[in-house]
Amino acid sequence: MPSPRVFAAAAIAGLGLMAAARAAGPGVEIPAGVATHGDGRAPIESLWKASLSLVARGWTAEVVAESAPAGTAQPLPVIALRSPKPGPAVWVLAGIHGEEPAGPNAIARVIDDIAALGERRPVVLLPLLNPQGYARNWRYLNVPVYSEAVAGQSVGDSSHLLPSAEDPGRARAAAPSSLEAAAITAFVLRHQADYPVAVSIDLHEDNLIDRGYVYSQGTLGERDPLAGAAVATLVASGVPLKMDGTTRFDEPIAKGIVGPVTDSSIDELMSAREVIVDGAARPGPAARTVLVFETPAAALPLERRIAAHAALLRRLAGELEAERAD
Repeated sequence: MPSPRVFAAAAIAGLGLMAAARAAGPGVEIPAGVATHGDGRAPIESLWKASLSLVARGWTAEVVAESAPAGTAQPLPVIALRSPKPGPAVWVLAGIHGEEPAGPNAIARVIDDIAALGERRPVVLLPLLNPQGYARNWRYLNVPVYSEAVAGQSVGDSSHLLPSAEDPGRARAAAPSSLEAAAITAFVLRHQADYPVAVSIDLHEDNLIDRGYVYSQGTLGERDPLAGAAVATLVASGVPLKMDGTTRFDEPIAKGIVGPVTDSSIDELMSAREVIVDGAARPGPAARTVLVFETPAAALPLERRIAAHAALLRRLAGELEAERAD
């Protein structure tokens, strides 16, 4: 992941770590008439409605941020939902990169399975973290595609909270790379008291690879049995996987799984044992399981990718429900 740019600190300062999120119930306002990129992905309004259907089942919805990067016509909400019971939670994330539509579409398709999981154990759902990117098929807030020449503002960038390799007492970046990254990462830390991350599942794609793989960023690393279950599910779904060798970032792959990496992402934040907040170190989420799925977007049609992500969510929800029953 390209190194983040430091955003205007004065603009971020008003957010602070405890960035105000707008709590909401059935009255969450969904913008109408938002044009959605026409590649077969579901209209963005239908994704919001699917996720907000959980409110009728007792879930709490809140607007984490109103995303309005330069060049966009109107703010779009980043919505989070929490199941009724707090406690060590399963966090489900999707839509960090706007040109990766399979994950958000799969969440809408299996919303009943997510609701069922939420009846057995705490769940936090962040179904569409980059609504502006999804609507216009832009990877980042500021640029449409990945580039080594231009630093993309990822809504999941966590550099401002993760320790620097050179000086572990200092964060890698002086400030968040965007208002959205500030609000989303603040939301994660704010809810570690009531919904601490036990398991994190982040749905991704990559149009620059022809075989996918699974990142296992948590404390269990490549030994995580849920990572193995994910690999088996992707294979059964007909997704070509790279079982060994390296990723396009030269990260080693073993049996389709990539162990913990340093990439300044929200996934690294979820697994971090320590974070830097306001210049001081404090305990991080340190989740035992942090899985990130990369399906090869250019190698498969969108419908097959959505089906594979849906199968992943159903399989992992089943595994996690059974784990809780034990």
